[in-house]
Amino acid sequence: MSVKKARNAMSTGRYFADIRALVWMVLLGLPIQPAWSQEFPARPIRLVVGFAPGGSTDIVARIVAREMSAQLGQQVIVENRSGASAAIATDLVSKAAPDGYTLCFCTLGAMVILPMIEKVPYNPDKDLAPVIHVVNQPFVVVVRSTLNVNSLKDFVALAKSSPVKITFGSPGTATPSHLTGELLAVATGTQLTHVPYKGDAPAIQDLLGGHVDAMMLSAIGVKPLVDSGRVKALAVSSLTRLNVMPELPTIAESGYPGFQTNNLQAIFAPTGTPARVVNKLNVAVAAALQTPEAAEKIAGQGLVIVADSPSSLAKTMRDEKVRWGNVVKQLKLKNQ
Repeated sequence: MSVKKARNAMSTGRYFADIRALVWMVLLGLPIQPAWSQEFPARPIRLVVGFAPGGSTDIVARIVAREMSAQLGQQVIVENRSGASAAIATDLVSKAAPDGYTLCFCTLGAMVILPMIEKVPYNPDKDLAPVIHVVNQPFVVVVRSTLNVNSLKDFVALAKSSPVKITFGSPGTATPSHLTGELLAVATGTQLTHVPYKGDAPAIQDLLGGHVDAMMLSAIGVKPLVDSGRVKALAVSSLTRLNVMPELPTIAESGYPGFQTNNLQAIFAPTGTPARVVNKLNVAVAAALQTPEAAEKIAGQGLVIVADSPSSLAKTMRDEKVRWGNVVKQLKLKNQ
């Protein structure tokens, strides 16, 4: 027998041996699990972020990734895929292998708001599975240091009297930051011009350079900019004040009762990822968020840690879809 025929015979023998073993496992009622699931994680994990490095989402993702690595015993690598209001990153993860090694550090914009306004290449309800709700983040209304206002009342008065529309930057169209600015314009009876960017960091640079007048900036990283005089903080979008800036009034306190917006940051996996893997990731991230270093860093940025179950996150997403659907309708933002 030739070497080639011998190898083929051996391969055929191994194939039928594997089939016989599988049949016996089924007959005996033994659990059948792929090897990769039993040993997860066996290699590094990608945590894909839809915004540029240095922005609020990227900062939290890196805090979480560092602590996740320690919990799982494998490196969790943050990968930035900015653009299209995080739709590029979300789509990438939605089409990845459902094995737990490619995750999305997703935001409310790409998961809920953007699909209501524009056609996206993924279905957030069908293509992505919830893993864990990481944090909630309110927004702070900030303006460039050279703008002649010191309160939200001043800002509204200037916007109403100025012959040129006040501009506000955001990390992208249909992000919660963008819609918070639009809602603020509606609530205050002003007209503000939206300028979208590919993430918080480039928008902040233009704010500091005086190229845009204002931003609805994530609470993370605001305090150093305010303390240094590089921007002015006018109000916060949550119903309660920030623990890191208790002197800053809420928008509701500033004359617009009931005004409230928050963003959420959460981790999702491709649909079809085994429940065992999702649960292991959930436990690892929850433990990571409870470490003193992570908890202190996140709370120090004015963010609120949630760390709930996959089913709780699924319910939150359903509720947010209803809530922001009403906002999109109110603002008359149409699908394109």
